[in-house]
Amino acid sequence: MTVATLAVNARFLTQTVSGTQRFAINISRELKRLRPETIFLSPPEVKNQQIATELEAKVIGTRNYRTYQKLKLPADLLWEQFDLPRYLGRHGYPRLLNLVNLAPYLYTNNIITIHDIVFKLYPQYFSRRFVFLYNTLVPRLARRARHIITVSQHSKLDICNHLLIRPDKVSVVYNAAKLKYSANSQEPPYPWPYILSVGALEPRKNIPRLIAAFQQLADKNLRLIITGEGKSHIFKEISSLKSSHKHQQPESDRIIFTGFLEDQKLTNLYTHAIAFCYPSLYEGFGLPPLEAQTCDCPVLVSHRTSLPEIFGSSALYCDPEDTDDIANKLRTLIGDQKLRAKLKQAGKKNCLRFNWKKSAEKIIECCHRTC
Repeated sequence: MTVATLAVNARFLTQTVSGTQRFAINISRELKRLRPETIFLSPPEVKNQQIATELEAKVIGTRNYRTYQKLKLPADLLWEQFDLPRYLGRHGYPRLLNLVNLAPYLYTNNIITIHDIVFKLYPQYFSRRFVFLYNTLVPRLARRARHIITVSQHSKLDICNHLLIRPDKVSVVYNAAKLKYSANSQEPPYPWPYILSVGALEPRKNIPRLIAAFQQLADKNLRLIITGEGKSHIFKEISSLKSSHKHQQPESDRIIFTGFLEDQKLTNLYTHAIAFCYPSLYEGFGLPPLEAQTCDCPVLVSHRTSLPEIFGSSALYCDPEDTDDIANKLRTLIGDQKLRAKLKQAGKKNCLRFNWKKSAEKIIECCHRTC
């Protein structure tokens, strides 16, 4: 490798897939197509071997990784902070592209992707350990990085204002949605109509208010399907809600937690939902509603943070802190067939604004510009 080589920090291959990992995976796939010489460096214990094989990811630091695990330390984080920069320093000091918020602090030839700074603006949504780690690393990484990528104008404004970064050091590279939708998809996953919500089970996703709003709806045949996983043991309210519903039979329970689903099953859920609801309190981008639009599903989203920027007039909006407003907007969306048809058409047009190949090309441009 040389300084001109582009290496990618593929720590994301060891992580559970949520929005930030989807960004990393899809950008990496396009980089591999556009620049086959790109090198992907991964810790051991890859969770998605198919993607690792597709990227021809090179696993490094196996011996140290096992030591970290034996000592019950965060192995993938320590790999990123110590093994990865050591390897790069011994192999020509190439430009390192980091796609999921963090990067090796001891390595200075970094381009870093900061999806949002919700850890700084709303620390109450996370564990103390997580907040301490991100507050310690992210501002310092942002100042030391050659360039910063983020996923919306809203996130760029937050990064510049709160981390005191010059605007010309931050480029916006949007997410996109790439689910394999077909109008003639599989059979509906459930025999009754349902509202769908997808996302990591975190407090900022506003699941308790969504459930409270749903319970105001009169149609007892209607279900609420909540898909996603997360460290819900940290957040007692979500954890208790999840536990109270997961053991009940779907026929008698109006609220169903599915856990994490692979893309094929998720696409089928999006396709057959009567509506998608995403009353999030804070989003750097908001990928699940865009995935819903890709699958011809009308969406109701929060009017907060980046969501109006991403969805414009293609979505119905609600106040995420007003349970009655969420419930009323759901009633409107479910009860108005013409509105749903209008939002479906607007959603299709909105999806055309976002493209993984164009986003990867912009990242390559950023890498060249900062050489």
